Amino acid sequence: MFAELEAGDPRQVGRYRIEARLGAGGMGRVFLARSPGGRTLAVKVLRAELAEDAGFRRRFAREVAAARRVTGVFTAAVVDADLEGTPAWLATEYVPGLPLGRAVAEHGAWPEPAVLALGAGLAEALEAIHAAGIVHRDLKPSNILLAPDGPRVIDFGISVSDDDGALTQTGVVVGTPGFMSPEQLATGGRVGPATDVFALGAVLAFAASGSGPFGSGAGHALSYRIVHEEPDLGALPAGVRAVVARCLAKDPGQRPTVAALLEELGRALGDGERGPGHGRLPDAVAAALRERPGVPPAPPLPTGAPDPHGPTHGGSTAGATPVHPPTALSAPAPPAPPTTPPAAPRPGDTPPGRSRRQLLVAAAALGAGGVGFAGWRLLGGGTDAPSSGGPATGGPAAPGHNRDGDAPSGAGVAGGTQRWSVPEFATTSVPAHTDGTLYAALIAADEPPALHALDTATGEARWRTPLPEGSWFPTPVVAGATVYVSTYGSGLHALNTTSGERLWEFPLPEGQGASSPAFADGTVYVGGANGRLYAVDADTGRERWLYHYSRNGIGGNIPAPVVADGLVHIGGGEGELFAVDADTGQERWVRPAASDWPVLHSVAVADGTVYFVDSSGTLRALDAAGGEERWAVPFDAAPSRPEVLDGTIYIHDLSDALYALDAADGRQRWSFPLGGWVQGNPSVAHGTVCFGGAEGKVYAVDAATGDERWAFDVREPGADSRMVKAPPLIAGDTVFFTAADDTRIELPILYAVAL
Repeated sequence: MFAELEAGDPRQVGRYRIEARLGAGGMGRVFLARSPGGRTLAVKVLRAELAEDAGFRRRFAREVAAARRVTGVFTAAVVDADLEGTPAWLATEYVPGLPLGRAVAEHGAWPEPAVLALGAGLAEALEAIHAAGIVHRDLKPSNILLAPDGPRVIDFGISVSDDDGALTQTGVVVGTPGFMSPEQLATGGRVGPATDVFALGAVLAFAASGSGPFGSGAGHALSYRIVHEEPDLGALPAGVRAVVARCLAKDPGQRPTVAALLEELGRALGDGERGPGHGRLPDAVAAALRERPGVPPAPPLPTGAPDPHGPTHGGSTAGATPVHPPTALSAPAPPAPPTTPPAAPRPGDTPPGRSRRQLLVAAAALGAGGVGFAGWRLLGGGTDAPSSGGPATGGPAAPGHNRDGDAPSGAGVAGGTQRWSVPEFATTSVPAHTDGTLYAALIAADEPPALHALDTATGEARWRTPLPEGSWFPTPVVAGATVYVSTYGSGLHALNTTSGERLWEFPLPEGQGASSPAFADGTVYVGGANGRLYAVDADTGRERWLYHYSRNGIGGNIPAPVVADGLVHIGGGEGELFAVDADTGQERWVRPAASDWPVLHSVAVADGTVYFVDSSGTLRALDAAGGEERWAVPFDAAPSRPEVLDGTIYIHDLSDALYALDAADGRQRWSFPLGGWVQGNPSVAHGTVCFGGAEGKVYAVDAATGDERWAFDVREPGADSRMVKAPPLIAGDTVFFTAADDTRIELPILYAVAL
């Protein structure tokens, strides 16, 4: 129920002392907290990687406003909030209950009277929610807490209101497979009170039978059944079956209203003889609630003045996180190669204060293709940032290293020499490059987001096209005379490469997040955060087909689709890998999940093989035609996206080493020590591997031998904490990358350095 605080968790939020972890959701982490007067609360803290996103803060503000309007008996009331805090937070009443999902998993299906009583309590909660002009739209077992005096509906993080529109976090799935209504899935998320009634029916079916009414399996399969098939209600008691069947009507207009449900359930509970415990919690669940530990006692205050930032009752857990072993799939693993595979990081090598879960979440930001302002916080900016250390060693000094961009340029310049730089320019992803032009997305605190076209030889601006307010992590792709950029907040845009003129825009439902786009044969492919893969005509911006797959994303990350040999490959939010026909959108094969974590990175495809980092942190080589496994190499920490060139895979594990592996069997060819926490995927071209390393350096390594060619230090006098922030791009004879002050997120610079 309670988890000890981790090294990066706050010890004080507002005037509330943080005492334990309760969980995490789409918008942030939830903590058990205590007020100065001793009252226990649940405090939701906005995710650090979103703290700099003004648009997200506005959505969070609307969530708070929505939650404040709800005052029902069966909801958790808002107590306090600070929307301008660093970070923003929301405090609600703490309900010491048991999640419905866990109760059913541990104690079995419920008898009919208990299910009907649960339905009445939830209907009353929905009545209060809808009376406030809000649609919850994510009613599910994990958002229902069972307390001795009745259920509580929690988490308004993706609710919508009559006047505010979508309150969902950009880039996070809107709803949960198996509990989403047909209108959410088939019409782009248009919802109303009947949406919550559908979810209520699915919840009651789950409580009465132990499984959802549309079965189990991958999210895309559940979604298909919800839209096209009838629910399986054969295992439900007759009284529950009648209620659930009406709630699960495909047509929202055919579902009962909440008021009608309350009347019907109340009448059912009031009719006939009562047995012992009629209408109450099942005996086993009630006993579990009685035995469940209560709120932990407040930690004793030290002598003298209290220290709100001191240790909590749980103590420090740094270094206590066990290594998560790779999960074996149903197919047996191939025999280990005779040579030792790359040394996975040892438990003691995990960066201090970071658990494997944190490494996975950090890798989610890297999987987006770059690390923007929001991602820097996610990776440990501030007091948790890596030390910049002393002067750079092991590489030549970079002559002309200055912010004015007057360094030598042209052929023959020594590798690691700065060609030019642009101050106050921070790319939030890997730029795109073609025909002497660099296309880079800029997001800065003092101006709207925009896509910039720069001369690769000089850094001079050619054009600038604004992107919608609130966009972040735009990731451009160039094809012919068009640059395509997807944004977390507004969809997919096509711009003319010469002028920056907007050619068309493909909106995604309700401003959902988007992956990096992929282009092939006149079609642009983009993944949406709610488990949709779109194929869009590259000339007109019209949809060609739509494929539903499992929900996706941590902190907004959606792996980009990869197109090869007529298939589109994309990783899912429940750990699967999907292969879809590029022409028709028909599913060709699905790789089962290794764990319930989302897939964090795009795949790499070469010579009929898909190289895939699964959700357990294992690099797997799969047959591209059918998905069968050829070999696997496990890592203890989440590795980067694999890059493949000339029969070699290049991959690093965020903190220990960069590895070169034989693409045929996964055997290690060489390794290069990273020396600490690094950011971004490696870039490989022209026989060189580049990556942003620890201690403020960008490294160039010989792709054949692993020998260092040069190291470029981004630190300058007065900016010792400057770090590399976006993965490097090798384009021609130049490497492009962004660096900025790591603790204040200031002084961003776009660099061009000779390869």
